[in-house]
Amino acid sequence: MEPTSNEPTPAPESKPKRKYKQRLSKSEAEKAITQLEVTHKYVKKDILAALKQKECRPGTNARLAYLKALQQLEIDYVEQITKMGVLPKNVASQTTTGYVFKAHVSKSGAVQTVPITSKQLSEMERAEGKEYRKGVFESPEDEAIRAQLDAEFGDRAVQPEKE
Repeated sequence: MEPTSNEPTPAPESKPKRKYKQRLSKSEAEKAITQLEVTHKYVKKDILAALKQKECRPGTNARLAYLKALQQLEIDYVEQITKMGVLPKNVASQTTTGYVFKAHVSKSGAVQTVPITSKQLSEMERAEGKEYRKGVFESPEDEAIRAQLDAEFGDRAVQPEKE
């Protein structure tokens, strides 16, 4: 046997640590919003469970108190998420309004406009297309080709424009 020395044993060479995927961490604002949602759901569930109890029959003061608490919970929740910027303050300003009118011009030159929905518009355009084709000569070949395309594609062959 070899004589032992008081020198420490050399440490094995250390390998670089393996990099792990970083967890998707939420910002403080996202954490607050999540906590608010979780708390809201918990309290709402608790109030709804209490409303099903025997003491909360319709017409009792206890039921009225729980219903008022539920209403106030919803109002406060919407107010809080609006303050946090999750919901816009004025939802009406976030929507756009569009109007579609159909104008009818008579032979005398009088113009009449009628408001219509997009569904009515597509139906009117389809009817007008049929009206225009009435005077057009169609051969049996044309009819056969149309029947083949209609069988192959159906209503998908002509789709109305999306809004």
